[in-house]
Amino acid sequence: MDDVHAFMALHQRSLYLSRYYGKKVIILLDEYDTPMQEAYVNGCWEELTAFIRNLFNSTFKTNPYLERALMTGITRVSKESIFSDLNNLEVVTTTAEKYEDSFGFTEEEVFAALDEFRLSDEKKM
Repeated sequence: MDDVHAFMALHQRSLYLSRYYGKKVIILLDEYDTPMQEAYVNGCWEELTAFIRNLFNSTFKTNPYLERALMTGITRVSKESIFSDLNNLEVVTTTAEKYEDSFGFTEEEVFAALDEFRLSDEKKM
């Protein structure tokens, strides 16, 4: 696949999903930073950053069918380099309190799961 088709792939998919469901799409991008780390280690950083910049621009910045996006990774997002074209970026780390009640399991949910799988004796207070 040439770069232009790759740049437009998620943009076009967003269009089709938006038309089909009648609403804007949410894009989840897990481990966005893995290819970047590999490119850095293997000496093709410049080539990848140019590609990613264009991909992110067409997928996230100029995509009228996008409601919102969530990117996960272990590398902190910087407003520099490939992310400089993106707006409204918010960095939320695993220690941030903002979404602490939105992810993971409550103690009650964990205990219920242990009971369901007959592992009640694994409960520790």
